[in-house]
Amino acid sequence: MRCITLGLCMLISVSSWAASYEARYAMRWSVGITLEADAVERLTEDGDRHQIELSAEAGIGSATETTHLLFDPETGWTPLDYSYTQSVLGRTTGRHFRFNWNKGTATRLHEPDTAELVIPAGTLDPLGFRLQLAHRLRTEQPLPAQITMLDGNDLKTRQLKRHGSEMIETPAGSFNALKFSLEDDAPSPDRSFFFWLAPELDYQLVKLDKRDKKRRLALTLTSYQ
Repeated sequence: MRCITLGLCMLISVSSWAASYEARYAMRWSVGITLEADAVERLTEDGDRHQIELSAEAGIGSATETTHLLFDPETGWTPLDYSYTQSVLGRTTGRHFRFNWNKGTATRLHEPDTAELVIPAGTLDPLGFRLQLAHRLRTEQPLPAQITMLDGNDLKTRQLKRHGSEMIETPAGSFNALKFSLEDDAPSPDRSFFFWLAPELDYQLVKLDKRDKKRRLALTLTSYQ
């Protein structure tokens, strides 16, 4: 099935570079307690806008991230808004941002009385940054040396490092994937952010491992179409 659906997606992406997809992952999620869940990431199109959503649900917790974006065949992806909602043991928290590109700011909609964030051109969200990297890889554009994106309730700029290729074994198959990391200016042994993109899946994410002290998010691809 992967060969058939991949062929169709590649034909679509040749013309638009914005093909819709559905990717499923085994997710390991540590937030004080460790949860294991099935996660689904979907990119869908609605007129001139796109939506990417990553959602996961375990027995005692759930999490959903959603971004609405615009796509330009030359410059790639521009986020319009981003939201994150998490519920663990009946306690729900969330963050909701709106990008105001004409003003160069981002509004924290969940904290309406807080000052707006000043955002540099090219600022990305935690989901759309992978779409933008995939676009640059497909179109053979130089990759940025650093990425500025939303992180928690603020912005963070990290260095983008490429670590060559690595064979990744997943329930969806074996992939010779490109390995990347996002690194802080002052690295810490208890923080890391690695992810792997597969060229044969149009640079789709096949594995991710993000650690921040006792918090961890790990994703491993189980299916893609």
